Amino acid sequence: MAGIRKDYLLTQIDLLRQFVARLLNKREQAGLDEALQLAFHLQEKLFPLPPTEFLSLELGQQIETLMSGTSKLDGHEKCLTYVQLLKETATLYQLRGRDDLAAGARQLALHVALSVALDQPAAPDKASALVDELNASVDRENLHPPVLELLDAYQQL
Repeated sequence: MAGIRKDYLLTQIDLLRQFVARLLNKREQAGLDEALQLAFHLQEKLFPLPPTEFLSLELGQQIETLMSGTSKLDGHEKCLTYVQLLKETATLYQLRGRDDLAAGARQLALHVALSVALDQPAAPDKASALVDELNASVDRENLHPPVLELLDAYQQL
């Protein structure tokens, strides 16, 4: 059952990615609202909690929630799915003209990706690729201290 849910989420994130690409070309406000609703819906599906509960969790608790009840590998996959979702959501916020929310979503995505990459540093994988991609899209000077510390630790590997 978990595999079906994971496949569903990855398929839906791919659809969201296509939606974002189309919006980048057309800049449709109605489509932008629809894409943001899809992003929020997928976030609800990813977490086993109501949105009001997971949004109130600290990031460490969000990661623990995603990792709970699964193997370490499956937990990492859920976290990286969250990273991909946050990355697409950041693009949507930017299209809406909310650069502050876009920067926050990218920084949150980077934090989660770094947490996964540092949790199993001997296994380079898509976590590292996501870290590198997100690192290139954030302003280092505006990173919060915990993210900056993780980034420094990651870069020393």
